[in-house]
Amino acid sequence: MKSKRIHTWGALLALGLIASAAPLHAIQFRLLGWTSADVNLQCVINNKPVELSVFTDDFSPVYEFKGEGPLVLYKMMEHEGKPQKQIACTVTIPPGMEQGVLLLIPGDDTKAVYRKVIPNHFGFVVDTAPLIYDYVWLDDSVEVRPVGTIEFRNLSQLPVALQIEQRQLTLAPKAKAQVPLLEGAKRMAFRAAAQLSGQWKVFATNPLPTRGPERMMVIIRDGPAAMQGVLEPGEPNIRMISLFDWPPPPKPVPEVPIPPSLASSR
Repeated sequence: MKSKRIHTWGALLALGLIASAAPLHAIQFRLLGWTSADVNLQCVINNKPVELSVFTDDFSPVYEFKGEGPLVLYKMMEHEGKPQKQIACTVTIPPGMEQGVLLLIPGDDTKAVYRKVIPNHFGFVVDTAPLIYDYVWLDDSVEVRPVGTIEFRNLSQLPVALQIEQRQLTLAPKAKAQVPLLEGAKRMAFRAAAQLSGQWKVFATNPLPTRGPERMMVIIRDGPAAMQGVLEPGEPNIRMISLFDWPPPPKPVPEVPIPPSLASSR
C-alpha cells in the first residue's frame, strides 16, 4: 500500500499536478528614474507595502517581486484629509525575465485624480517627481549584460558615434552595443559625437571613469528642454549617465516541497 502511495505522489509531481510544487515566477529588479528622483512610490511585495527608492544617476537597491504580475506602483495621496492610494504605474512582468532594470518615464499627470502626495516614513516628498509613469524594461541578467563589459544604450533622438580606446561604433536611436571593460583601468579614453542637421558635433571628450565596477551601463539620452536656451547654436542637447554596476546575486534554485506522506515513508 505504501509503495502504491509513493508511486501516486511521484506521478503527480512529474505531471505538475500539485500546485505547491510550482514555484511562483520571481523577478529581481532595480529602478532608474528618467527625469526625477522619487521617494514616494510604493508597491506590495510579499503581501507588505514597500517604499521604493528611485534615482536618476544610480540604480536603486534590488527588489524582488514574486508572482505573474502585474507589478503595481502607487503613491499615497491626501484627499479631504484622508489617505488615498493612487496608482502611478501598472507594470507587466516580461515572461522569462529574472533580473531587470525598470526605467520609469514621466507619464500623463493629467490622469492623476489626487495631487497632494503624503510624505514617506522619513517625512520626505519629491515635488518634482511625476504622479503617473510609463516604463521600459531593460534586461539586467549577466547573460545579456556580462561582467567585464560596458553597455552603451542610445536613448536619445539623435544618432551618436562613440570612440572608446581604439574602438569606434555608431548607434542609431534605441540601439545598444557592448565593449570590453579594461580590467584594472582607472579610466578609458572616450569621445562622443551626435549627428545634428547632417553634421557630427562632439559632446563628450573626457575620459570615462571605469575603476571599481564589474560592469557598466552608459545611457545616452536627450538633455532637459531647459538646456536648449543655454547651449550654443548647433550644439547637441545630449546627456550621458554612467552607471557603475555590480550584478545582483544569483537567485536560489527553488525547492520542490515534499508531500508529508512521502517524507514520512522515508
